[in-house]
Amino acid sequence: MKLTLITPTPPDISAFDVRALSAHVRACGHQCRLIFLPGSIGRLRADREVIYHYPPEVLDDLATLSADADLIGLSFMTQYFDRALQVTEHLRRVHDAPLVWGGVHPSSRPDEALEHADMVVIGEGEHTLVELLECLARGADHRRVRGLWVREGEQRHRNPQRPLIDDLDSLPPFDFSNDDHYVLDPRAGRLRPLTDALLREILPLLPGPGGTLRRAFRTMTDRGCPHRCTYCSVSAIKARCAEDGVPYLRFRGVERVIAELVAVRERFPFVEAFQFFDDTFFARPRAQIEDFAARYRERVGLPFYVQASPSTLNERKLLALLDAGLVYVEFGIQSGSERIKRLYDRTESNERVVAAAELLHRHRDRLLPPDYHVITDNPWETEADAMDTVRLLYRLPKPFGLAVSNLVFYPHTPLYDRAVAEGLLTDTGPALYRKPFFAPRRTYPNFLLHLFTFQHVPRWVYRVLISERAVRLFSRPALLAPLGLVTRVGEGLRLLAKGGGALARGDWWRIARYLQRLRPVDPGVTGRRH
Repeated sequence: MKLTLITPTPPDISAFDVRALSAHVRACGHQCRLIFLPGSIGRLRADREVIYHYPPEVLDDLATLSADADLIGLSFMTQYFDRALQVTEHLRRVHDAPLVWGGVHPSSRPDEALEHADMVVIGEGEHTLVELLECLARGADHRRVRGLWVREGEQRHRNPQRPLIDDLDSLPPFDFSNDDHYVLDPRAGRLRPLTDALLREILPLLPGPGGTLRRAFRTMTDRGCPHRCTYCSVSAIKARCAEDGVPYLRFRGVERVIAELVAVRERFPFVEAFQFFDDTFFARPRAQIEDFAARYRERVGLPFYVQASPSTLNERKLLALLDAGLVYVEFGIQSGSERIKRLYDRTESNERVVAAAELLHRHRDRLLPPDYHVITDNPWETEADAMDTVRLLYRLPKPFGLAVSNLVFYPHTPLYDRAVAEGLLTDTGPALYRKPFFAPRRTYPNFLLHLFTFQHVPRWVYRVLISERAVRLFSRPALLAPLGLVTRVGEGLRLLAKGGGALARGDWWRIARYLQRLRPVDPGVTGRRH
């Protein structure tokens, strides 16, 4: 059987879900074509509704590439719903092959998905997809395949979700073969074969020591997360898997991971670093961390980047990874307010956050500045809560970066359900999926968060600006517009400083890449102001 998997995906095309599915489907003897549709969500705005769409020539390319498929699948996250829907509607008009949806969003809202697709895979899809393909090959009844919801006229067949896959080493590595892989080239606006050379262009460039940039290969060594944050889709997934008897957080064996990395280095000699996209790499037991570090240092030896959490980060694990080549750590803080942390089910105290930041700071000679994640624009958050976060950041040693994002209500997370129950969410359809992720509102605490992204502001300036008197003064609506102007001027000065530094170093390649990024590369958008 021939499967075509299509994924509207972030620009790095890591797309671990479809790469895992493709690898397993191929290992079971079926054909699989992968089509990546990279695009950002950066145009989503709070003041207008934006709908991404693909131009007709891209849809025609998709129709051509899927013409011989026995089954067409789409996997996507919530913010890519509009793009997945447009692709589905177009393919339904031109092809008779059944369409199946899967991924985080369809698994969270399978009834909604069945309004558009013939079938929905819920949960981990490797075994479900292979069983479905085998039923289609034999002409057998697929309506009872576990993990599959099926639409048959007005009838819906809702089969139970499969248990989580206990042994991750029973699965093949992610499919980065570039064999029968296609990608939307934003420069040409058309689909083209994904070659090794094109993958080299697409892989992200991450900051390295001394102002360098390193081309990084992204992968994952586990599935799951040790936390249960109420804003995250993980909480909804854990709830669905509560009766499985399989731990939600599972690790691939250290040797399997190392073997994959060695193979990647041999296949793609242009890879200069690895970035592990595990939710919390430090969640592995110390013995596994030390085993990984020893093998990685001996057989891989490239710089690598990880994510952590304040509760899993400790010095013995950190030292082992530093000796292996670790150069960067990021972790989530989300809020400095005890009340909001309880709302988020974040159990780390502020003292634990400070201790984790100080640990990284003590090893700053071997690490790049860390990034800390913060959530803003929470409807339950008061100005006092937001200022608690600002004052926590004031306690953390510089330098550090901030990744600030809006609170987004992902379907059927605890915060989503609470917002619906309290009447804060009345439109839970596609309009909700278009809410911006990186567009904080204009408030004084958000201005201060932005100020913390500048590394050389004297501490006395922060101390003055976070005082109660300053908060009362600058929170006045009449002063928020000037603060917005200050923010724009600051960004302009930051850009000039970076550009001046690149010019002084003669770093024309970096300048050219920046100018290239100024060109619009996403699918077109339509929108209307509220």
